[in-house]
Amino acid sequence: MIKPTVLITGAGNGIGKATALALYAKGYKLALIDRDVASLSKLNAIGAIAVCSVTDSSALTLAIQSLETQVGPIDILVACAGVGSLTIVPDLNIPDLRQMIEVNLIGVANAIEAILPGMIERKRGHIVGIASVAGFRGLPWMISYSASKAALIAYLEGLRPGLKRRGITVTTVCPGFVRTAITQDTPFRTPVKMLTPDQAALYLVRAIERRPRDYVFPFSTRVGMTVLKIVPNRLFDWMMDRAGPRALTSEF
Repeated sequence: MIKPTVLITGAGNGIGKATALALYAKGYKLALIDRDVASLSKLNAIGAIAVCSVTDSSALTLAIQSLETQVGPIDILVACAGVGSLTIVPDLNIPDLRQMIEVNLIGVANAIEAILPGMIERKRGHIVGIASVAGFRGLPWMISYSASKAALIAYLEGLRPGLKRRGITVTTVCPGFVRTAITQDTPFRTPVKMLTPDQAALYLVRAIERRPRDYVFPFSTRVGMTVLKIVPNRLFDWMMDRAGPRALTSEF
């Protein structure tokens, strides 16, 4: 059976790189995009590569067109490119917020816009957006990151009905803590159990192949964050008032 062709943004590092390697091992054809030239160049043996930022819509469209001439039409988009950092009151750091919105939300939208005409014409396709459990509620030490991922979750949800009518599936993936550049320097007061990128990639491959509406992992995080999502607002505020100061070595 011929495997689909997968486009991965943010493929040079972290979950994107681990997922690319896992899919290659399973026989998928790969088109890989990242702005990190050095990291991406190490993957040219497993797929077609293009150096590009997802925030540059024109360059991204041209890059994807070039990749499709090498590997064929894109069947699956895995939008992995993302950035994140701490945001703690009173330093709201608006430039960081702007960057997170540009990459984590608009960057995903740019990638979708670039591959969508072909998918619509073929009446099939699968879009996998990498959001985060941090988008379930506003976390007081990840204010901007939570906002960008919450926006992405809503964006993918809004796209889903219209794309479903055109034969295109949308999966929203929300990982828990993964040991990447986004999380490894967070000053947690006590050690936090995190998945490795390789472990996260196994979950992500499962989401790619099963095409669920939503996919939250690991199970323990899915349970905990689902509870936080549905608790009354006053109870959530009470929990954050107490848990927030104890989560990090820095104050908020």
